[in-house]
Amino acid sequence: MVAEKGLQMDVVFGLWAYGGASPDHGGEGRGALGQPVVGPAGLIDILETSWGLGGPRSAQVVRIASFQATLEGLYGDFFWSRSLAMDPWATARTLLGWRDELIGLGWLAEMPWTAGRLADLSKASVAATDLPPGLSDRIAAVLAASSSVVAPPLASIRLVDGVELLPSPLRRIVERLRTLGCVVENVPTSPAAPSGTSLGQLQRWMCDGTVPASGADGTVTIATSASEPLAAEILGQWFAGTDAGDVALVAQDGDTDLLDHGLIRAGQPRAGRSRPSIHRGSLQLLLLAFKGSWAPFDPQALMELLIFPGSPVAPRAAGRLASVLEQAPGRGGADWTEAWEIIGEAERQRSDGNAGELARVATRLERWRAWSEPDLADGDAGMPVAQALGICDRVTTWAVRRFAATNDPLYASTSILAGEVRTALASLGRDRLPRLLIERVIDQALDLGHPNPASQAEAARWRSVPHPGAVWAPRDAVVWWNFVTTREGSARSPWTEAERQELLTAGCPADDVTIAARAASAAWERAVLNARERILFVSGGHGCASDDGIHPMAHRLRPALDRVATTVSIETALREPEFALGGTTIGRRAIASRALPEARFAWTVPAGFASRLSEVTESASSLENLFSCQLMWALQHVGRVRPGRVRSIPDANRLLGNLAHAIAREVFVPGHPPVPAEAERRTTELLEKSIDQIAAPLRHPEFAEELNFARRRLPAAMSALAGCLVENGLTVEATEQQVSGTFETLLAMRGAVDLVARDPAGDAVIIDLKWTRSDRSRVEEVSSGRAVQLATYGAMVSGDRPYRAGYFLLNQRQFLTLAGNGLVGRQIEGARTFPETWAAIVEGWRTWRTGAAGGTILATGVEGVEDRTPAELGIKRDVHCERCDYATLCRVRGLA
Repeated sequence: MVAEKGLQMDVVFGLWAYGGASPDHGGEGRGALGQPVVGPAGLIDILETSWGLGGPRSAQVVRIASFQATLEGLYGDFFWSRSLAMDPWATARTLLGWRDELIGLGWLAEMPWTAGRLADLSKASVAATDLPPGLSDRIAAVLAASSSVVAPPLASIRLVDGVELLPSPLRRIVERLRTLGCVVENVPTSPAAPSGTSLGQLQRWMCDGTVPASGADGTVTIATSASEPLAAEILGQWFAGTDAGDVALVAQDGDTDLLDHGLIRAGQPRAGRSRPSIHRGSLQLLLLAFKGSWAPFDPQALMELLIFPGSPVAPRAAGRLASVLEQAPGRGGADWTEAWEIIGEAERQRSDGNAGELARVATRLERWRAWSEPDLADGDAGMPVAQALGICDRVTTWAVRRFAATNDPLYASTSILAGEVRTALASLGRDRLPRLLIERVIDQALDLGHPNPASQAEAARWRSVPHPGAVWAPRDAVVWWNFVTTREGSARSPWTEAERQELLTAGCPADDVTIAARAASAAWERAVLNARERILFVSGGHGCASDDGIHPMAHRLRPALDRVATTVSIETALREPEFALGGTTIGRRAIASRALPEARFAWTVPAGFASRLSEVTESASSLENLFSCQLMWALQHVGRVRPGRVRSIPDANRLLGNLAHAIAREVFVPGHPPVPAEAERRTTELLEKSIDQIAAPLRHPEFAEELNFARRRLPAAMSALAGCLVENGLTVEATEQQVSGTFETLLAMRGAVDLVARDPAGDAVIIDLKWTRSDRSRVEEVSSGRAVQLATYGAMVSGDRPYRAGYFLLNQRQFLTLAGNGLVGRQIEGARTFPETWAAIVEGWRTWRTGAAGGTILATGVEGVEDRTPAELGIKRDVHCERCDYATLCRVRGLA
């Protein structure tokens, strides 16, 4: 038996002191040495250090993985067998929690157990020889070590929560310290406010049931608002105006992110508490890295990785790859290959001929390719464990480098996360890891996530705590922020009466099923009792004042609160010049309102507009915009004003259109067109490879219908197009031919024609390929003489020579063309020929340009513009303000 000298520490211990306490030490005055306020983990750390125990902590995800491997290695039929077969991870997590709870009770797995579940758990626990220790195992080790000492490591321990409220493992620790001679005493809790105040009367009613007199003096305030931001703003102003001394700010759920905005606006320091979140920045990168490594290839996952702030692929390369994905979401196609060639050449040029830099270029490109072109694993068969561990290593390396460069704690957390997931995956003992299992492991590793690193507490006269139970001594004022409903204390015990009886007989009784609820309730009440001068309960959000939305403590205190509490609606502060809250009058100043700008159709052009206009090269699309709305055309094509957006993968309809155009380029090469059967065969041959290269999302289950549609429709569409060319005696000159020209001296044009064919006389036939759900709009364009694209392409290809044109609707397998022009197809009676349409286009362009040169442009979607629209316009297009990116500028549509 070893005698040890005590450390002479006087510890204050509370169940809820894990994230700070008020007061934050157990001594007198502003500071103290050797008198810490600690929670469960802090107490165990002190004892482990005193007795030379402890070691590196293992993450819970690693423990679950190790226990799952143990469960899967057991032979026999157990009560969890069917659950383990269906969902091994969730089963292992639940059973490990039960096992840890039993260890905390003093349960010995080696003993003979008769209850079926206890007996099965004992076999699993005995077999789990490689299971890293959890908190219960550490407590058991501390208790075991305490048997060989005679002197306590602590001089005293003051209990914020009484022994009767402590769970069994902590209760056993405290009793063992008492046996060793440590002074154990409860921190007394009694009414802190004078009896003549509403707060004092409330506290005495809580303690002895004395009915308070009716009448509120403002020392107990319940403030609610349907708007949480408004509640934060007003409370920030209360802190700025109050003369209270020691204030305890209870941030329920440990979150003051919104409140900090209110404090800052009022010139007050931040409380600096933030609820952990799994969605913070780099924590998501590990999940993205795995998401992009499963077959079929997921362009969205790669896009998210490329546009990720601080992406593992440098922005100069990531931006180019993201642009390719946006146009052709796939890998291995011509555009993708060209992008990598351009990236490689650019990197070599950046090296400026330096031999050392050139050597690093290859390494850098290889690293970027590892992120952008990982090997794809089958989700059902599973990913080889070596590949999974390699992904974790890659994320760890990236996170460590980023942390070294930025000192951002999120990168450090990401590195730890990847390391924990790596250890967990290796602990599973499998050769291949199914996708679902890996994702469950990552979700478990993320657990609650990470607080906002920007939320840093600043020096203040108050102390912020994450739980009301952390207010363990009297404070001048207590402010309970986010006083809303909680499920704290509602956990259920998993043990049956028979199992509880066997545990009791074995000397390791299970805790009373009400202990968690009683401990939580006592903690809530303690925060109220420790308020000396006033207490504020503040809540915000829809329904926060309802019976279902308010905190359970409000229901407990309701009989007294109805008599002594001041209930205020924070929305009153929006109407009154002064607002009283918790003994502080807050001055409010009305902001003068201003009318929103009204919609207007006439806009004066800025200086320099004419010179910019002379540099514009038009396209068929820009002309369509001009004849729809001149303001939209000016903003987009002259001013180059672009709406903010996030790069995204095209929708299914656009994917099908891109796929059709790409296959048409391969099938219809210059010369005589293939016969329909050959075009259909060639399309079928090219389709699957093209999908992987430019339309990979179609491989995913949610696009199964579109994929089947493409397999049915595209070969038939190409066959119909070939039949149309053959039937009209046309030869293919080019597909996606780049054309340009200058008209009327200043009208510079450029564009790409989908398909240029020649008839036997050598005249051009312009065919614009369209993949559309309905033929209505294209039929209307041709019939009304407003087919701007066909007329424009015809003028650029043929100039003054004759030409014919039409839309080929791939989805409908129809060739739309003007009646009487000699082409076989769906004949449309048109208001004018394509050359006549081109003449109207030129005249309309001249008219609008003249108006712009005169200093005014029109928003043609605004009411009243009709009187200002030039009467001589020969062509107009429909205005679609509902889908215009600039509708909030001309005020046709208000700001969302």
